[in-house]
Amino acid sequence: MLPFIIIVVVVIALLAIYFINIGLVRVQLEELAHRYQRGDNLSGDLEEWEYYLNKLFLKPFATKKLIDTYGAKFEPFVQDNHPTYDSKVLSKYKKYVQKQNK
Repeated sequence: MLPFIIIVVVVIALLAIYFINIGLVRVQLEELAHRYQRGDNLSGDLEEWEYYLNKLFLKPFATKKLIDTYGAKFEPFVQDNHPTYDSKVLSKYKKYVQKQNK
C-alpha cells in the first residue's frame, strides 16, 4: 500500500509542477500582450514572445486555449514591430491555425 501512495504523491507533484509552469508562462505572455497593447515594447520582447510561445508548443496537453489566445496576439506584434523577421514560432502558429481550421 505504501508504494502506491508514494507513486500517487509523485504523480500529483509532477502534475502540479507542470500546471504551475503553464501558469507562469501564461502570466508572462499576458504581461507581453499588455505591453504591446499599451505600446510599451522593449528590445527583448520578441525573444520573450518566442521563448514562452515555444514552451507552450512543446507541452503535450492543456495549452490549446493559451496558444489560441496568445498566438493571435503574437502575430500582429511581429507584423507591426518586426515585419521582415522570419519567426519559427510564428510559422508553427500558422500551421497550428491551419490544422485547427480543417
